[in-house]
Amino acid sequence: MKDRFGLETRGSPRAVAALEQAVAALFAMRPEAMGFLKTAASDADCALGRMLGAYLGLMSSERGPSEAGVARMGEIVPADDREAAHLAVIRAWAAGDTSGASRRLDTVLETWPADPIALNAAHQLDFFLGDAGRLRSRPAAALQAWNPADPAYPYLFGLQAFGLEELGDYPAAEASARQALDSAPDDVWAQHALVHALEMQGRAEAGLDLLEARRPHWGHDHFLKVHTSWHAALFALETDGADRALALYDAAVWDGGPDPLAMTLIDSAGLLWRLKLDGVDAGGRWDRLSDEWALHDEGAWYAFNDLHAVLAHCGAGRLDRAAALVDRMAGAAANPDPAATNAQVLKAAGLSAARGVLAFARGDYAACVAWLAPVRHLLSVFGGSHAQRDAWQRTLLVAALRSGETGFARALVGERLAERPDSVWSRARLAELDALSR
Repeated sequence: MKDRFGLETRGSPRAVAALEQAVAALFAMRPEAMGFLKTAASDADCALGRMLGAYLGLMSSERGPSEAGVARMGEIVPADDREAAHLAVIRAWAAGDTSGASRRLDTVLETWPADPIALNAAHQLDFFLGDAGRLRSRPAAALQAWNPADPAYPYLFGLQAFGLEELGDYPAAEASARQALDSAPDDVWAQHALVHALEMQGRAEAGLDLLEARRPHWGHDHFLKVHTSWHAALFALETDGADRALALYDAAVWDGGPDPLAMTLIDSAGLLWRLKLDGVDAGGRWDRLSDEWALHDEGAWYAFNDLHAVLAHCGAGRLDRAAALVDRMAGAAANPDPAATNAQVLKAAGLSAARGVLAFARGDYAACVAWLAPVRHLLSVFGGSHAQRDAWQRTLLVAALRSGETGFARALVGERLAERPDSVWSRARLAELDALSR
C-alpha cells in the first residue's frame, strides 16, 4: 500500500500507519515513537518497520545497540528497490562504513525525495559525521519535495535550522528554527537548533530564558531532556557560575540509572571537563563517570564517544585507563581499510585530539598545544556539534596560557570574542592574559 508520503510500503494498514506515526514522533524527538515502532515491526511483512528499528540502534552511536538492532531486523528479502536501498545503507553503517552509508542515503533521497525514514536517518548520520553541508542541504531539498500540507512538514525547518547553525549562519538558523516552532511548538529539535545558535553567539541569558519558557515541551520524559539540560548548564556556567552548573549536572545531566546511553555520558563528560578547565573540583562525580565509560568501552568504535571517554578518565585522574584507550584508538587508526570511517576520522584529527587531552592531564601543556593546534580547524571530522567540540578548543586555549604561549592564546581569545563578544568565559581568559602582560 502507499503511505501518506505516496511511497509504496509493505505491511498491513495498521503496521504502515504505525510506521508513519513512529517517524512523525521521531522528527519531534518524542519517546512514544518506540511504541509505534514496536507495532509496525510486529508485522513480519513490514520490512521498513524492522529497518527503522535497525536505524535507531545505529543512531545510538554504540556498537552493542547497533549490532542488536541489526540482529533484530532478521533476514529481510527486499520486495522492491526502496527496501533494497535501505538495506544497503544499514549494512554499510553497521560495518563501520558510515561515509559509504551517507553516500547511499544520497541515492535513496534522490530517488525517493519524500522518504521520511531516509531523511531522519541521514540527518542523524550527518551529525555523527560532522557534515554541516548535508545537515543543511538534505532538509532544504525535502522542503521542495514534501507536501506542505503534511503535518510533519514544519519539522523540516527545524532540521534545516540545525544545519544552518553548524554552517555558522546563526541568523538564518534562528529564523528557520522559529518558523518551525511557530507551526509545531512541540518541535524540540528546532528548539535544539535555536539553543545552539544562541550558544555559539554567547547569548546565554537569552538561552536560559528560552529554555525556561519552553520547559513544558522538553522537561518531561523526552529523548532530548538530558541534552537540553546540558545546554541549560552551559548557559548557567556563563551567567551564574559553577555552583549552578553543578546543581544542574546532579539534577538532570548525570544519568545514574542502569545502563545509561553513551549520548548522555557525552554530556556529562563535556560539562565536567569545562568545569575542570576552570579549576572546579567535581569530586566523586568524575569517578562515577569514568566507571560508566569503562563499561561502554567498545574498542574504538566511534571516535566522538571515545574522545569523551578520554575526558572522563583524565578528569578522574585515571591516566593509565585513558592512555590504554588512546592506544586502542591508535590501533584503530592503523586500519588500512578505506571503508573504515572511524580509522579515517582518527587519522585526520581524532587521535591528535585524544593525545592532546592526555598531555593536558599529565600537565604537559606544551605537548597539548602541539597536538591540538594543528587540528583545531579539523575537529568537525569526528562529529558532534560546534558546542560539543568547544571542549577541545577551550582545552587548547587553557593549555596555551599555562605553557606560556601568550601570543597564541591571545589570538585564540580574539577569535572567540569575535564570534561571542559577550562570552564571560572568553573575557575571563582575556583578563588573565592582560594580567600576565603587566
